[in-house]
Amino acid sequence: MKISKLKKFKNWSENYWDHINRNIGYVTIDEQERIRRTKVAVLGVGGLGGSVAEQLIRSGNENIAICDNDIFEQSNLNRQLCGTQDLGKYKIDVLEELLTQINPNSQIKKYLKIDENNISEVLKDVKVVNLALDDPLTSILIARYCRNHKIPIIESWAVPYLYSWWFTEENAEYEEIYGLRIKDKPIQELRSSGEKIISDVKKALIPKILGLPGFTKFLDREKGALNQMLNGQIPLRSLAPIVRLSASYIAFDLIFSGILKIKKRILAPEIIGYDYMKMEIIKLSL
Repeated sequence: MKISKLKKFKNWSENYWDHINRNIGYVTIDEQERIRRTKVAVLGVGGLGGSVAEQLIRSGNENIAICDNDIFEQSNLNRQLCGTQDLGKYKIDVLEELLTQINPNSQIKKYLKIDENNISEVLKDVKVVNLALDDPLTSILIARYCRNHKIPIIESWAVPYLYSWWFTEENAEYEEIYGLRIKDKPIQELRSSGEKIISDVKKALIPKILGLPGFTKFLDREKGALNQMLNGQIPLRSLAPIVRLSASYIAFDLIFSGILKIKKRILAPEIIGYDYMKMEIIKLSL
């Protein structure tokens, strides 16, 4: 059955209709308009965030803020949205060009940094945040701001499990979830501690990631890789299909749980997901 164009919104161009009309069925026309106009912030546009932003624009979103201060380098080619021609360029510039090519009408706000001075500008009118930054202090700043302003945050890791979890005013605070005893410390004070807070976050985060069932064995298929990673001799491991699958799940959950609110949000520290190596459902609290 052909879906009548008469039902589409008057502010949709013919190009937009042709772009999104195959979405209709999975989403209603009214829901598609919500996807289009809802402002989303993707903070960190590397392996996860870059792909999430791309999928949002392909799904018809036209209102997005992106933030990252990193540039593309050779090691990013195994999983991120870049080619050799993009090496040395800012990730937000390359991503902006890609998103504009997908939909020239997209309203894209890009920022090299987010801090105490501009966070209210970056998150102005934002309804959902995808947090995908490598910077723990900035992540804490964002989490505190979003909690105070009732902006839900969706987060996941690039691991071989399909899942995401949410931070809202309904669950424990971000620092508490990650086992950090810094709840009442101002960001300025935390910044003065420099490398110590980053080290503390890594010490708290890595056991949580490794607590996923079977993950340590999967990471150590080349014997010694896990120990080298834990000792800081090599970076965290990544693989394109794992990163893209995780990003796709985040994008799906962001749309159906975050924007449309028709799928239940799983609040951190609870995880309900799928181990696609063992083809098993996982359900645990980290």
